Amino acid sequence: MINELDLDIKRCEDVLIENNYLEIVIAIEELHDKYKNTIDSISNINSNVVWNYSKKDIENIQKSLKEYKEELILKEKQKSIEEKIKDLKFYIEKNNILKKNNVLEVIKSIEEINNADLNLDEKWNKLKGCLDILKNQEREIGTKLLEIIVLVSK
Repeated sequence: MINELDLDIKRCEDVLIENNYLEIVIAIEELHDKYKNTIDSISNINSNVVWNYSKKDIENIQKSLKEYKEELILKEKQKSIEEKIKDLKFYIEKNNILKKNNVLEVIKSIEEINNADLNLDEKWNKLKGCLDILKNQEREIGTKLLEIIVLVSK
C-alpha cells in the first residue's frame, strides 16, 4: 500500500510540474475514484463538474495522500512495537532470565512511554533510563529490548 501511495504522490508531483489542465483533471478523477472510500479529505472533493477542478485540488489530493501515508506508517510502527513487546513477554514467561521483575517493569515503562503523547525527543529522554537494564541481560533479552526502544524512539 505504501509503494502505491508513493507512486500516486509522485504522479501528483509530475502533473503539477507539467501543469497540463487535462492531465490534472484526469489525475484528480482517477485518484478521487481510487481513494474516495479510504481518505475522507479526498472524498470531499466535488466531482460533479470536472471543469471546476484546479491545481489546488491536485495539491490537496497530494497533501492528503502524504498524510494518509504517514498515518499508515505510524499504524505499522505501532503494530510492530506491540508485536515485539508481546513476543518479548512470551519469551520471558517461557525462559529463566536475570532480574525478571525488573525487565517486566522496564517493558511496562516502555509501553507507557510509547502510549504517551510526547514528541520523539521527550520519548528518547525517558527511554534512556530503560537502557541500564541491558547491561545485565543476556544477548537475546538485551537485543529484543533494544530493538523495541529503538522503534519507540523513531
